[in-house]
Amino acid sequence: MIDILDKLINGEISVDDAYQIYDEIMEKCDERKVEAYLQDELCMNKYEWTAFAHGAGLEIIADWRENGWPKRCDNCNKLIDYTKYGWCIKANKLKCLQCNE
Repeated sequence: MIDILDKLINGEISVDDAYQIYDEIMEKCDERKVEAYLQDELCMNKYEWTAFAHGAGLEIIADWRENGWPKRCDNCNKLIDYTKYGWCIKANKLKCLQCNE
């Protein structure tokens, strides 16, 4: 397991390196050479993984881990509690579901 977000935060790897690591782990998963879930292999919590699956960049998620997740929709300014879901990602921005329609 490798915490690519932590490595990005600490400047140990570049964004390109992080995606390369992701690709390598994904390939191992495809070949069934990894026993854990992909999100666990990357040391991502369920919210980080969901954001990544919605298209948020690794550098954006690393920033949110370090500095806190946005508390409001980037479009309408509605309060968002990311731990309760009800959000999506558009252009690396957290949006409420109403603004996704």
